[in-house]
Amino acid sequence: MTRTEYLAQLDNYLKKLPAKDYQEAMDYFTEYFDEVGPEGEAAAMAELGSPKEAAHEIIINLLDKKIEEDNQETGSVKNSKQIIQIAILSILAAPLAIPLLILALTLVFTFFLLISVFAFVMAVFAFAMFAIGASLIWDSLTLGMTTSLPAFALSLGMSLLALGLAGLFYLSIGPILRFIKLSFVKLAQALARKGGRHV
Repeated sequence: MTRTEYLAQLDNYLKKLPAKDYQEAMDYFTEYFDEVGPEGEAAAMAELGSPKEAAHEIIINLLDKKIEEDNQETGSVKNSKQIIQIAILSILAAPLAIPLLILALTLVFTFFLLISVFAFVMAVFAFAMFAIGASLIWDSLTLGMTTSLPAFALSLGMSLLALGLAGLFYLSIGPILRFIKLSFVKLAQALARKGGRHV
């Protein structure tokens, strides 16, 4: 394999990375081959491994770097999207056996689908509790003048309870979404590293 073929295959594996990271990776490999020169290209390719192995190593290192940056900063939505994108690429770049990869992806998809559905149910329940609470407050204020004081107090108390539950469920959605992101990234790292050991 020539240097041009090696870089073309590598480009194929890395092209889905974010533009800046893709360019840095390709520049690194181009400079590496420039330094070793034409006579050292074969040894360099043997040291780097196949283009898929080299791409896998770059993606794993990039994922670790992005996670470290995310832990140091308050993670922006863009950074979270990039981490998840790189995590998916690390799984796909891992040289796992195809049946194992299909099984792993099916389990991962099912797990995250269930947690996502749970987060969605929490959001719907929060909205429902808010609507019930607002309705009960309206009823207690409008009917409170014509009904007894205990009925007014009961209606107002139930409305405050419903609003409190709505707030509680709403606040629990953020940690669930962070858990989904963190779990997915950790699982992707584990699968990618496990796949890299079989190389």
